[in-house]
Amino acid sequence: MNHQALFTPGQIGPVEVRNRIVKSPQSTATSNPDGTVSQRTVNHYRRLGEGGVGLVMVEYSYVDDDASKAIHNQVGVSRREHVPGLGWLADEVHSTGAKIGLQIAHGGRQKFLGTAPIKSASDSSWYDVEAQYGVVPTPMTLDEIDGVVQAFGEAAARVHAARFDLVEVHAGHGYLITNFLSPHTNSRTDEYGGSFENRSRLLLRIVDSIRVSVPREFPLSIRVSVTDYEQDGIPIEETVQLCRLLEEHGVDVIHASGGHHATMEWEVSPWYQVRTPHRWGWEKIKDAVTIPVVASGSLVTPDIAAEIVESGSADFVSLGRAMLADPDWARKTREGRVLEITPCIRCNDGCLHRGLNKGRSAGCSVNPHMAEEGRFPVEASAIRKNVAVVGGGPAGLRSAAVLADRGHDVTVYEPNHLGGLLTHATGSTVKQDLSGLVDHLVHEVRRREVTVVPAAADVEVLTSAGHDTVVVATGAPHRRPGFPVDEAAPVILASSVRAGTPISGNVVVVGGGLQGCEAALRLAEMPGAKVTLVEQGSGLLQGDEVFTDVERLPRHVDAAAVDVRLDTRVVGVDTTGVHVQIGDESAVIAADTVVLALGRVPADGGLESELRAAGLDVRVVGSAVAPGRVFDAIHSAFFAARLV
Repeated sequence: MNHQALFTPGQIGPVEVRNRIVKSPQSTATSNPDGTVSQRTVNHYRRLGEGGVGLVMVEYSYVDDDASKAIHNQVGVSRREHVPGLGWLADEVHSTGAKIGLQIAHGGRQKFLGTAPIKSASDSSWYDVEAQYGVVPTPMTLDEIDGVVQAFGEAAARVHAARFDLVEVHAGHGYLITNFLSPHTNSRTDEYGGSFENRSRLLLRIVDSIRVSVPREFPLSIRVSVTDYEQDGIPIEETVQLCRLLEEHGVDVIHASGGHHATMEWEVSPWYQVRTPHRWGWEKIKDAVTIPVVASGSLVTPDIAAEIVESGSADFVSLGRAMLADPDWARKTREGRVLEITPCIRCNDGCLHRGLNKGRSAGCSVNPHMAEEGRFPVEASAIRKNVAVVGGGPAGLRSAAVLADRGHDVTVYEPNHLGGLLTHATGSTVKQDLSGLVDHLVHEVRRREVTVVPAAADVEVLTSAGHDTVVVATGAPHRRPGFPVDEAAPVILASSVRAGTPISGNVVVVGGGLQGCEAALRLAEMPGAKVTLVEQGSGLLQGDEVFTDVERLPRHVDAAAVDVRLDTRVVGVDTTGVHVQIGDESAVIAADTVVLALGRVPADGGLESELRAAGLDVRVVGSAVAPGRVFDAIHSAFFAARLV
């Protein structure tokens, strides 16, 4: 597709932006504990500017020192002491040719720190915050509301003083302003509750406060959720009406997203969720206003982003996780190097699950440089080596690319398809993001001087080929069933399920972990397949799974009409079906195909030991070290390869 529509200049108020691509504001937790900007913060945002984006929106920053700080190591804009660091940040991004904006916010009931005070429209609590220390929100008094209105105005003035190009108010995603806008979280009976007019009063007062605190030519953006996706939440009709009012009050651009943290699959949609989930909403807003609209939410690929702008669906596109995965997303798109873009797989693992959710800074499963920009350069090796990579899965492919970039002679041994177990994603609509990663990893090896040998490699092959170093990326073996399986039974592994080889009839998936659930979803896409998922535990996804998978994936499995049977222990498989034990009762589930999704176990380390005994330098990466996810494969491969 021609992506030229993304690279025409755009206008926000009097500010011209060099293209239509916005880096969405996204918490990194890289600032100092007092909210001042750190070197890591500057390095991260400067790197985004260098990648060719038009407008860099800096993550949400707290506006007062009372209850607005929402997360650890959050950027602050509540005091004059924050201005010098923010000015430093703005200057560094400006040096790249990009424009820069700062999002200002009050955490409201989504104060992830969990500490008192938590202030909101009402005492409506979100369990994930309350569960930390038992603190529930305190409804704001009228005096406190007045104070917050003033704080937003003063914060915007500091943003202007730091020479940012625009300021954005976060009025979506479940933070304070949304707590007032949504009937789901607002049960007030005063002038800030009840009617739409009352619930929108706080935001409109904040806009008016900002407009008298900064020059009129300083653009003001408002980020809204098209809806919070709650049954008793914000209807799109009210959001459209609100955006009309915001334009009347002097807002220059609407940044449209959706959801809140209690409906996280809409706010940061995972791999099994649709792409562009909020398009239906932002298009209604665009039809109702004359100011620009920025589209946000799982835009992911250049084709999707370009089509949105070219069709007039929105004026700008905003990408968050996609640019954590590859800060050069814009530059590579402009230069036609789309397959070189490291794609976001919407796993929510590096950025959230083992990042912010664990009290760390954000990271990225597919980009080890995220929040560590400049610290781990890939440099030419002082000694050119002959390196073998055994295994063409994600860890092997990433290792091979980095080794080639360091100047080594690299040979990959893979008897099957490059991509390893990830090739199961090919052709599946629910796994399209992971399929994109496979295409990218394979392309990165193919475009380098890497020799690919379509064969297995043992110690004799590797020693006779004269390799100095061997990277073992053979993955982890499948867990063997703890029940008898008749050799004549129609049994396959979950990793063997392919969209290109449809399976029909009664299909029984054994195992309710991530592998079993996603295999069930892929099978449910196939015409004529009636899928049953059997799990011996009391629930699905009971291991160390990513939180968005645990919270919502079972609902998608249910929506796909998969027959889920919990507390059901498999005791055998034969040609009559799957024999199960349910309490004290036995049963047989008829099966034309049985899919084993029992997970993987640690490798025995035999190849590594033999190679070391033969005197070779050996590095082990990915699941050959321990069964893991994409994060583990990519990170272990990168850090091992850069030291060879």
